[in-house]
Amino acid sequence: MRKNVRNLLLQALAGVLLAGGALGAVNAGGDEANASAQPRGGAYGTPGAPGGFRGVWPVLKTGSRGTDVRTVQYLLAARGHAVKADGAYGRNTAAAVAKFQKRAGLKADGTVGPKTWVKLTALTLRTGSRGPAVRAVQVQLGIHPDGIYGPNTTTAVAKFQTRKNLAGTGTVDTRTWDALVTGSSAKPAPRGYSLHFKKNWKHPSYSKLSLVRDGKTLKSWRAGSGKNKDECASDAGWLPSGTYRVQAHFTNRDADAIDGYAIQLPSKPCRPKAGTKQKRVTRTGLFIHSEMTRYGTQGKDNPGRDDADRWENTNDYKSLGCIKLTPTDIKDLFKRLDQARWPNNLTLYVN
Repeated sequence: MRKNVRNLLLQALAGVLLAGGALGAVNAGGDEANASAQPRGGAYGTPGAPGGFRGVWPVLKTGSRGTDVRTVQYLLAARGHAVKADGAYGRNTAAAVAKFQKRAGLKADGTVGPKTWVKLTALTLRTGSRGPAVRAVQVQLGIHPDGIYGPNTTTAVAKFQTRKNLAGTGTVDTRTWDALVTGSSAKPAPRGYSLHFKKNWKHPSYSKLSLVRDGKTLKSWRAGSGKNKDECASDAGWLPSGTYRVQAHFTNRDADAIDGYAIQLPSKPCRPKAGTKQKRVTRTGLFIHSEMTRYGTQGKDNPGRDDADRWENTNDYKSLGCIKLTPTDIKDLFKRLDQARWPNNLTLYVN
């Protein structure tokens, strides 16, 4: 960290405890509970949709017909309900849905809306799986529903995932169910090289910086950012989420705060937390860097001091808001970007 100013900041912030981010939870209310918010066309927005998904879950009730009804019927059968998969939403299907909803902690209204869909599709299928749930996947894919998850089904799932910008694993997970039923797609992976910083909300100094090419991770490194999780805390909070276009890179930077290897990022306004009195602040002086001399070497060890030009221990993952890597890791990152000839428009994605 940096000299006397940095030491004073450390002392001022010592002992501050921050509460961890609250985990989201699914509301246990029924699918008809929010009927007034239902968009025209009889479909609800996807609750808790994966990043980039914008589809809507179909709302099914007595009188509904079609492939989605058959899908529900197969999923109910997979849960032990005696329902015929005829594609017609009759009294037997409505009764089975109500029983399922009651067991799942939902309001037993007999209508399949987004909350019921999320519960029904909370299962993973892969090569070797068998039964009604496999048939549910197969009817959505438009292939023969034999209930056997063999090579043909695996291939069909993988091709579908690729079309939807998902990893073509051939395994049906939550994202794939969402895409199958709602028709939604994930955001396409950025083409070319990019950097991705994934925040660790429980342990910020165990966050991760990755170098990615065409959506494939080439290498990841442990990274830290800031001293706390307040994006609006200048010189203390971690890097605000968002997109950054790399402005410059150095191997011999010589400045009061950051020396040696460094990647310069643009300034970024923070997003105040909802329901707080936080003010919108523009964060400045943002870099990806380490602790070293301007020559990229390690400075002299001064016992009892927090040396600004020497990486001493894991406490050095903390920063004044930048992304921090060990000297070895940032040199590895630079080596790989040198080999890529430092692509134009190199972008950092922070989530």
